[in-house]
Amino acid sequence: MTTVGIIPGDGIGPEITAATVQVLSAAAPYLTYEYIEIGHLAPGGATDPLPDEAVARLKRLGAAIKAPLEAPRQTGRVVKVTDDGLRVYPSINNAVRQELELFANVRPIQSLPGIGERDDVDFLIVREVSEGAYSGIEYRFGDVAQAVKVVTRQAWERVAHFSFRLAAERGYDTVLFGHKANVLNLTDGLELEVVREVAMEYPEFELRDMMVDALGQAIVRGDVPRSVVLLDNQYGDILSDVAAGVIGSIGLGPGGNYGEHVAVFEACHGAAPDIAGTGRANPVGLILSGAMMLRHLGDDAAARAVEAAVRTALRDGGARTPDLGGTATTAQVADAVEQAVRATSREGARA
Repeated sequence: MTTVGIIPGDGIGPEITAATVQVLSAAAPYLTYEYIEIGHLAPGGATDPLPDEAVARLKRLGAAIKAPLEAPRQTGRVVKVTDDGLRVYPSINNAVRQELELFANVRPIQSLPGIGERDDVDFLIVREVSEGAYSGIEYRFGDVAQAVKVVTRQAWERVAHFSFRLAAERGYDTVLFGHKANVLNLTDGLELEVVREVAMEYPEFELRDMMVDALGQAIVRGDVPRSVVLLDNQYGDILSDVAAGVIGSIGLGPGGNYGEHVAVFEACHGAAPDIAGTGRANPVGLILSGAMMLRHLGDDAAARAVEAAVRTALRDGGARTPDLGGTATTAQVADAVEQAVRATSREGARA
């Protein structure tokens, strides 16, 4: 048996979590689940949304599914009190990544059957998530506010190596780096400098760099080549959500956050409290994040079974929630994908 963590999240989180666990239980019956309460469900609530005990449990488990946690506008900062003083994070999601030392967020952007206007989209976004504009270093003096963008050679060497290795693992021959080094000469300039240096260690891959605004246009037009797209924290946050919309809905986007010892898998959308409890939430993004977790755990067969089941359920219409123009409920999507997983397993057994 393998035990993984489950963070049920806020808003629609518990509903899409239940759907994901239902599908994973069919694809990987050896999994057991340890539920960990973070955010509004944490014992300390808003005063301590990320307890030390929860962080310790996640580090012990090594892998977890995380449903979306609500990050309120302007008031979402998380303060951790430690023996060394205070650690301030801009949001609960950022706090989870920092406390677990996660540095790379991977979001596959791939066309799904009958969804969206393109059927040939295939690239991976790698977002550096340990620093950048989301470092939480902000100041306000009356009517003037200032944010500090932190960029370090160490972090960018780490994420650049990760990106080229991921390209090799997934069969991509190009790494595309998006930046604004023409304006942010020192910060984005350092990122570009480091990425170019690391690329010299991987001569079998093509490195391309592109202004991030032009890259945004290419994403919307469906012109991004088959590649690993490397972006900093803020650019990656924005463009990965845009890319999910291009393939049909932000509800379809999976993701995984990777560190040296822990990985946490989450959909790219938010908690959507306005539709919580209505049965309208699309669980596909979190279900596909579960497939990413299975692959991380070394079970490629189960991961492929889940991904194939999602494609089957979408093609047959049983997994189309209102955001995709359908009428399926969250529970009906889970049932359709689970049935497709079990059908795939039976066909595999007969073969």
